[in-house]
Amino acid sequence: MSNDPLSQLQALTRQRLRLIWEIDQQAGTLSDEDLLPARLMREHPEWRSVWSRADKLSDAELERHGVNPFLHIITHQIVMNQAAGALPAVGETLEALVAKGVDRHEAVHRIGAILMEYMFPVLKHKRPFDEARYLRKVRALLKDVE
Repeated sequence: MSNDPLSQLQALTRQRLRLIWEIDQQAGTLSDEDLLPARLMREHPEWRSVWSRADKLSDAELERHGVNPFLHIITHQIVMNQAAGALPAVGETLEALVAKGVDRHEAVHRIGAILMEYMFPVLKHKRPFDEARYLRKVRALLKDVE
């Protein structure tokens, strides 16, 4: 395992998701914390072949159509946690998008795209997360759906 903290976190996340997938596929008992990622992985059947080999594949082998499946699932999980109460404005926007006819899964994708836009400088350049700007941009999604 690399000494780079980001690479270490990436490797541990892949190992954890692989284990969650294996337990879920064997109808094992998952912790409350692991139920959401298991459900999210099941909701993305296009990556079934990836989950069981998660910690063995390189980034190049993982990427499908320009998307890293692990980053995608983690982004889903973060948005869902924000919507569940960590950032009430995200939950309000998510529900408003759904009320305007946007599929819930697609609404999470739209919010997740904004999240990643704001997380990239945090992870890559160690800049602080600009929560206020992030929430303004998330709320602005409602203007696109009128």
